Amino acid sequence: MDEQQLIALAATGDSLSIQILAVQYQPVVWRLRQHYYVPNFETDDWCQEGRIAVHRAAQRYQRAQDCPFGAYFRALLTHQIIDCIRRAQAQKRRPDGERVPLDVNDEQAVGELQAPTMSTLDIVHVREQIRVFGLICSTFEGAVFADLLAGCSPENIAAHYHVEVPQVINAIDRCRKKLRALLRSAS
Repeated sequence: MDEQQLIALAATGDSLSIQILAVQYQPVVWRLRQHYYVPNFETDDWCQEGRIAVHRAAQRYQRAQDCPFGAYFRALLTHQIIDCIRRAQAQKRRPDGERVPLDVNDEQAVGELQAPTMSTLDIVHVREQIRVFGLICSTFEGAVFADLLAGCSPENIAAHYHVEVPQVINAIDRCRKKLRALLRSAS
């Protein structure tokens, strides 16, 4: 069977013809894969896009245009890949924050991964609010917050003040709530 017959069968949706053409034009797919990065695309996704492009190209291909099928397929696949990149880059599909691996246990590492980029003005504003923050906390909360900023763990803070760890954790939670409320009201 020659290529024109395969194209005609692929245009009707014949899966064997589509598969044969997809294998024949697989090097085109791999070449485009080297030139374009599509977020979260794996090898199977590239193969599938190649098969879809073969089927679409076969349906739309007109031999009378003096264009070889391979060139037509490559152009169609290139546009299809660019559309995939646009869809992946669309604002509504972007995550709100960075992805955090599930096996990360260190709170500081998680905080660094989730920390948004801030301008110098934002940093100065937050530091000023933290100075004011001590005035709205209780004595115990202020002491716990200061020790927490110094890098102490809740267990060390509890041992230092001779209290139970849950009391320290509750104080930390109250401090977080109060600080969030202060930062929201100040912005």
